[in-house]
Amino acid sequence: MVMAIGVGILVVLGIMMIIVVRNKRKRILEERFQAAKKVREESLKEALANNLEPSADMDVRAPYRPYKVDYSTGEGQDYGEKLPLLQIIEKNKLSEKKYIFRASEMITLGVQFGSVDILNNMENGEGWCELYFQKDVYCARSLGNHRVLIQRKKHTAEIDRFGIKLRSKDIIKIEDTTFQIFYVKG
Repeated sequence: MVMAIGVGILVVLGIMMIIVVRNKRKRILEERFQAAKKVREESLKEALANNLEPSADMDVRAPYRPYKVDYSTGEGQDYGEKLPLLQIIEKNKLSEKKYIFRASEMITLGVQFGSVDILNNMENGEGWCELYFQKDVYCARSLGNHRVLIQRKKHTAEIDRFGIKLRSKDIIKIEDTTFQIFYVKG
């Protein structure tokens, strides 16, 4: 009888111990979740409060940042820009990026740090193709011995050093990355 009471007390203590351990584990997990949530919220608040001033660690020579936006033709707006803008959609295996450039900007496509990209700084990069505005049309020319292709509808050609006029919806191919060209009327 005394032994049965001792076993009963041990079972009750064991159950109480299991409940305490579970509650402690649950509390620890909840604290971790709340801490992660707070970090995410603070990061979001910081990003939303960003006043678009370049920070000290940002490279101010890197003006080309992709963004995604729907463009209007700009008709009826009087802001002085009459030359067409150039929208480039860069697609590779992992991402799709959208850029927009003015006619006065020289655009260099090439390889930097092992990946094909739009180069704004030739340091650690190798230019393969250059896009420029000339006589009311955008043109593309090869910068070296690398193979750069242009696809227009169903036809594909290689871009040479002399250049080729670009039309809206042309696709420039460098390795496994494509750059689709669109004119945006100013």
